[in-house]
Amino acid sequence: MASEDLDSYAFEVGMVEAGEEGNSFRTQNDPKAPIQREWIVQRTGAIDIRCTAKDVIHGYLESGEGYATLIVHDFQFDPRKTARRISSVDIEFFYYAMDGAPSPETLVQTTQTETKTSSTDLTAGADGFGAQVGGGRKWETTINRETTDTTRIIGSMDIKKRNYGKPNTASWTLLENKSAETGVPAHLRVAILLKRHDDDTEFQCECKIKARVDLVSRIGAMFRSVPKDDPILYDPTRDPTNVLRRPYDVENLGAVQLEDLTVVEFTNNEDEAEKAVQPAK
Repeated sequence: MASEDLDSYAFEVGMVEAGEEGNSFRTQNDPKAPIQREWIVQRTGAIDIRCTAKDVIHGYLESGEGYATLIVHDFQFDPRKTARRISSVDIEFFYYAMDGAPSPETLVQTTQTETKTSSTDLTAGADGFGAQVGGGRKWETTINRETTDTTRIIGSMDIKKRNYGKPNTASWTLLENKSAETGVPAHLRVAILLKRHDDDTEFQCECKIKARVDLVSRIGAMFRSVPKDDPILYDPTRDPTNVLRRPYDVENLGAVQLEDLTVVEFTNNEDEAEKAVQPAK
């Protein structure tokens, strides 16, 4: 067995300690309110992994033309026991329309690198997103920023379940600093911009999270077959949530600076995350 296999173990989010039941259930849509659920993924055990919807804004790309949806997600990665850590995480959002309608197109891409310079502070906030709408406007940002830990976050737009057309999937990979073994950031916020083909067709999203954990967590865990989470259901006729910004300009979602909505932190500090995205007064 290779040495890297001894150091870590990859699993679909569904790991529990022996005797724990926290990961034996799937996240379902509320039968009384199935549309746009807030809790996307929740797995608890030796390591907790959560994903929540922070904002969902349906509107237009530019000047009231071109249908679009802006979605902001929060992730939390929390080891519950001493010496446990998550060394890498793969995140995937696959979007598809209902009733055979054209699928939404993903308009988001990110590459981020943070370089270690000291060990006095374990908080980092950095971002790097790009999006392209049509051929007229383009955003591209690559960040190479000095912080106190070496962490890589790589994002991409992908095509899934077909071999043609525009990207219908947004994905991210989080990689820890291998030499320091500090684990992935505890809190990640990402923004996804979608181009829709009409004003009222509902669409869905499948979210998958795959984590790689340290050897101690591997030994202390058992693995079960976890039922697939319900797809997230979106209704473009819904009003904007306006949690992080009050309000969004729904006529010009393509003008939103996605990097302003992005948060990367080595500790879960919700107050600081909220401050990071409030527009200047």
